[in-house]
Amino acid sequence: MEFALALLAGDGGQAAAAIWATLILLALLALAGLALPNGVFRPRQIAAWLAAESASKRAEAQRRAAAATESIRYAEEIAVAARGAANTAERRREECQEAQARTQQAWQAYQDADAALSRARGAAAYPIPAGEADRDEHAERARALRRSAQAAYRRGDLSDAQLLDALTHRNGWDPTLHPVMQELALARAAVAHRFAAYQDCLNAEDAAWQAAGVATAAVRTLRHEVLAAEALAEAARSALPQQARPARSGRPAPVTA
Repeated sequence: MEFALALLAGDGGQAAAAIWATLILLALLALAGLALPNGVFRPRQIAAWLAAESASKRAEAQRRAAAATESIRYAEEIAVAARGAANTAERRREECQEAQARTQQAWQAYQDADAALSRARGAAAYPIPAGEADRDEHAERARALRRSAQAAYRRGDLSDAQLLDALTHRNGWDPTLHPVMQELALARAAVAHRFAAYQDCLNAEDAAWQAAGVATAAVRTLRHEVLAAEALAEAARSALPQQARPARSGRPAPVTA
């Protein structure tokens, strides 16, 4: 009552301002009361609620910061994996070139062996002197076969198994044949060995190209994964307050393949 009389006794503008200030204060108190949870009215309850709210906000900020850090870590790890895959793809391409070169060399060796076989066939087409070779001649022919087989093996014209058969006179190797026929047998064996080696090189080259294709596809997949991971990491980092943003460890090098 005394407050109202004082307001009436004072200046009219001051009274109106005081009334409005009082109404605003009451409205703020009412809003604050509405914002409080049910059953929170006492000062201690309000202080406890404010502390809990602050702790919850800090926990949420820490969770977001941890998620952003994890996103950045994953982006960096996937970038490292992509760079490793790019290096592997580069090695696979080099292996393809090496395999291709070996295939070309094997093909050339096969052609050379085939040409030698043609010459041996031409020499064998001439009549061979008739007559039975004596024991010394048989021994000399055996030594000649051994020398010729060893020389062919050193050139790469015979495999280990073929050389063993020639030295032990197995699987069609006859030391009593005329030297011309022995050279023909060696030429045939060389052609068979060189063609088998060429086939092996072809298979190895196909396998190398397949491995290179798999490695290149892995690089493409990881490159897309890197872009997606970096975008997620940057979005998570940007959503945090400036002071809570985890520092970058350095932008990863671009992945090329």
